[in-house]
Amino acid sequence: MRARAARTGAVLTISTIMTAGLGILASPASAQTSGLTFYSGSFATEVANFPAPTGACTALPPTADSHVGWSGVSDVTFYRTSDCSGQATGVGTLRTYEAGRYTSFRAF
Repeated sequence: MRARAARTGAVLTISTIMTAGLGILASPASAQTSGLTFYSGSFATEVANFPAPTGACTALPPTADSHVGWSGVSDVTFYRTSDCSGQATGVGTLRTYEAGRYTSFRAF
């Protein structure tokens, strides 16, 4: 009797876990992260998301120390000035860096 109850409990637990997992996988594409996302704490905390970067000069979040370029982003360039003038530093779409080192960016 105990073995049967234990098996039933295990089956119910696995079923619950699988159902939750399939629900996440079946979420609509619009719920997925897109564009360019900045993080602090080396990808620990999201600080800003730009869903459709246009290539315009944009202020870099001051606490950002990492970023991921999701779908639609092919390159990110950082600048030490607020108006994207001066030396450009190509950083790609996945990178960590010292927070506050750069002040603006362009993403394509």
